[in-house]
Amino acid sequence: MVRLYTFKILSILIILSIFSFVRAFAIEGQRLVNKIVAVIGDEILTLYELEEMAQPFYQTYIPKGISQADQEKLKERIRKEILDQWIEDTLIGLEAKRYGIKVSDEELEEFLKMEAKRQNHLTLSGEEREKLRERLKKIKFVQILVRDKIAIPDEEIKKAYQERIKSHVGVPRYHLEVLLLRRDIPVEELYNALLRGKTFEEIAREKPADVIYFREIFKEEELDQEILAKIRDLRVGEVSSPIFRGETVQIIRVLRIESPTPPSLEELREELYEELFQKRAQEYLEKWIRELRENRLIKIYL
Repeated sequence: MVRLYTFKILSILIILSIFSFVRAFAIEGQRLVNKIVAVIGDEILTLYELEEMAQPFYQTYIPKGISQADQEKLKERIRKEILDQWIEDTLIGLEAKRYGIKVSDEELEEFLKMEAKRQNHLTLSGEEREKLRERLKKIKFVQILVRDKIAIPDEEIKKAYQERIKSHVGVPRYHLEVLLLRRDIPVEELYNALLRGKTFEEIAREKPADVIYFREIFKEEELDQEILAKIRDLRVGEVSSPIFRGETVQIIRVLRIESPTPPSLEELREELYEELFQKRAQEYLEKWIRELRENRLIKIYL
């Protein structure tokens, strides 16, 4: 059984495969009431159906208040894009039918269970279930189509990993100890004592009413820019010059700078494989669809 799930590469199926097309048109005298805009084999798309599909996109993407002429230009673009998607979706559906792709009740139920978890609640009528089954046939066919055509060698994954970690920018973490002093005490005297080797704890014990002492770990983005500018160039063990902030003064010692390391190859292997597979599969599908369009008899009347 083929596990059914939607690849990113299947965006061509998302918009159109949920529609059930009514293949009906009528003629009054010599006038065609429901104009046909495209034909692929025995599949047809009418202007009425195209407009039905386009309506949600008109509402979303056509700004209010623009001129009638600009509205018509945008509508024309939307119709052409939807028509193009319909052609690709229909070609995939016809190929799935030609190869006899089936979606079992078990596969349909498995997909519905996954969707129910994702959406918290999912109830479909019998007709909606059959529409979904048709959509899944197309997804299953594309999965089968690319599954044996795409191979990602380990060397490519290793190369992609090296490229990834080149651009890896981690966030340093600073292990600091801080003296928070009142501004009206002899700050320079205490600072010079620190430079001579006195510890932060010793000063805090000697002047408990005037000094607050603490140790903390900060990510770089958590630090005030003035403080960061003072400590960025300090080496481990060095003490910053006094930082005057309103009624208080801060003196900071760098205890440790934790340089982030990039994730390992094994940590990224699955993600890198997926990225490479999706890219290769997308390229393969685009080429395959181009060839289908060239070899299939497609008539467009729009």
